Amino acid sequence: MAVPPADERARREARRARPATTETPGTGTLRRAVAGSLATALVALALVVTTPTGAAVAAEEGLAVSAVSRYRLDAGADVVRATMTLDLRNTSRDTAADGGVYAYFFDAYSVPVPAGATNVRATSGGRDLAVSTAGTDDPSTQTVRIAFPDLRYDRTRRIVLGFDVPGAPPRSQNSTRVGPGYATFVAYGPGDEGHNRVEVVAPSAMSFSSTVDDFDTARSGGTSTYTATENTFDGGLWAAVSLRDAAQVTERTVEVGDLSLTLSAFPDDEQWSTFVADRVEKGLPVLERLVDDPWPGGLQRIREDASPSLRGYDGWFDPTGDEIVVGEQLDDDLIFHELTHAWVSGDTLEQRWLYEGLAQAVAERAVERTGGTPRQHDDVSRSDRDARPLNGWTGDAGSRSADVDAYAYPASYHVMHTLLADTSDARFAAAVGAAVRGERAYDPPGLVTPSGGRTSWQDWLDLVEDRAGAKNAASVMSTWVLTKEQRALLAPRERERTAYRALDRADGDWVPPEGLRDAMTVWDFERARDVRAAVAPLGASVTAVQRAASRTGLAVPAGVRDSYEQAALDDDYRDLATSLPATARAIEDVGAARDTAARERNALAATGARLLGVQERADRARAALADGSVDRASALARESTERAGWALPLGVGLLLLALVVLVGVAAVVVAAVRHRPAAARHAGAGPDRTPDHAMDPSPGG
Repeated sequence: MAVPPADERARREARRARPATTETPGTGTLRRAVAGSLATALVALALVVTTPTGAAVAAEEGLAVSAVSRYRLDAGADVVRATMTLDLRNTSRDTAADGGVYAYFFDAYSVPVPAGATNVRATSGGRDLAVSTAGTDDPSTQTVRIAFPDLRYDRTRRIVLGFDVPGAPPRSQNSTRVGPGYATFVAYGPGDEGHNRVEVVAPSAMSFSSTVDDFDTARSGGTSTYTATENTFDGGLWAAVSLRDAAQVTERTVEVGDLSLTLSAFPDDEQWSTFVADRVEKGLPVLERLVDDPWPGGLQRIREDASPSLRGYDGWFDPTGDEIVVGEQLDDDLIFHELTHAWVSGDTLEQRWLYEGLAQAVAERAVERTGGTPRQHDDVSRSDRDARPLNGWTGDAGSRSADVDAYAYPASYHVMHTLLADTSDARFAAAVGAAVRGERAYDPPGLVTPSGGRTSWQDWLDLVEDRAGAKNAASVMSTWVLTKEQRALLAPRERERTAYRALDRADGDWVPPEGLRDAMTVWDFERARDVRAAVAPLGASVTAVQRAASRTGLAVPAGVRDSYEQAALDDDYRDLATSLPATARAIEDVGAARDTAARERNALAATGARLLGVQERADRARAALADGSVDRASALARESTERAGWALPLGVGLLLLALVVLVGVAAVVVAAVRHRPAAARHAGAGPDRTPDHAMDPSPGG
């Protein structure tokens, strides 16, 4: 919402008498009589002061003002009825000078009112006063000049000024809005401190928000009266107010994948719903790619409302209400920025500059990828009045905007733009996604430590260098983000990161042990140095394991790699000094046993290998290695290899034995055959048998 220019907001007019021998009678002049009669003059008593917003207003010396300003929303007519009751008293004494008398009087009073105000009328003592209106440089403000008879010293005048405030159409230059179920306007009261009251009257069903927190609330019969009495600047009380009936909306549903969102717009602003629906449908898939993370949920509604602007914001993401609240502007950058807060917020990142700057960097890239034109950002400098290290920027969008916000928002964007503008979408998403998920820069991408917590500025500096490849990131953050004490950490950080990278190269494609990664993550560089001293000698053993696996084609047991990468204690490092060399030997032994067992053999050697269980032991060795039982794997592998050396002798021996057995059997058979006839003859002369010749007949018989 625009803030009315100062000199238009609370102008009070005065006239000053000036000594003269000839005066033309007229309004605002005092006459000086000859020989001591009253002199005439016109006195201007304007004193320029400054409001908290920095705008100048006009206040008057010599004029006391008491005021009651009442703004009543006529919801049925969509108009605000305003009445100002002004009590003016001239406190400027007449003075004598140069032989005459200067008399000071006021004959007019000017009040700023919303532009487009109608039915402007002023009365005093039951009589109408002349009023005139004039435009200002601010399209939301005009002035009403009230003329009245001369108000002399210590005289008073009560003036009742009335006017109606209609609303301008959405997205008009005039920021006043009055429509079905909503109203946004300036409530101004011109009274002096302690003599000023501003009242806003509206149906109790409507929510109330304001740029001023000091309104008290009284409810009666379905109507609420909001009253403020403390001036906001030297010339009176100025407050922008917003009234909203949440039941009077036009709703529309937009669906993107599994996401279903309700768009709640002012009843007379269909263009807003159409615009937002289009941007959500086109932009959400792009945002998911840029953040490298699926839509996290936690959003049900996008609502059109003027209340964010009254706290100094274009809009906000409200996770407690599961809604985004934005004004009427058709701004794709704003929609994407607030949608990004579903991922990038105080729930996932620690510092405000971090999640606001990152959300804007994501939004800007989403605008470009959907064919839009990114918004132009205000230039900022570290020499600006409100400049400070961004790590000192606190608060959130639910709080009142502070002066520092005007610096911190564009400065946060500047930091992120400088770090990420030249990165590809893939590297951009790798860094942003890691930050959102809470990954540590020193862990493999995709690994999330359950106790990791939110991403801090230290985490982000490490991530943006390692995942996004940002150059000069430490220098950029030193200039814009860090305090003096935090900048002192950068030199030891760089020394340890250089040493860490050297160690990481030495252990091949394995990541360094957890103890070192944890120390680097939390920037405990003294501990990191101590852990590195214990871990560095293990590099040769790690590469020996990796080379053995490469030569043999065997996988390194998962438990062995885990024992190295998850090592976090001194005992772990000492154990690794023994277990890693043993693993390298085991891999070599198992590879040799496997190759020996698979070697092509002649029949004799194959028979010997089979009988000796060479292949069976080689297989058992590989299984033991896969299970991480490296000592058993080595023993089985060596046994297999040793037995393989006896395979041929055993085969030959078996052959010779077979030959010996065969020869022996043959000899037995031959011997048996040779002795068979004699045995048979002896068998034919037995006592029960008659000799053959006894059967022959004798010659003489």
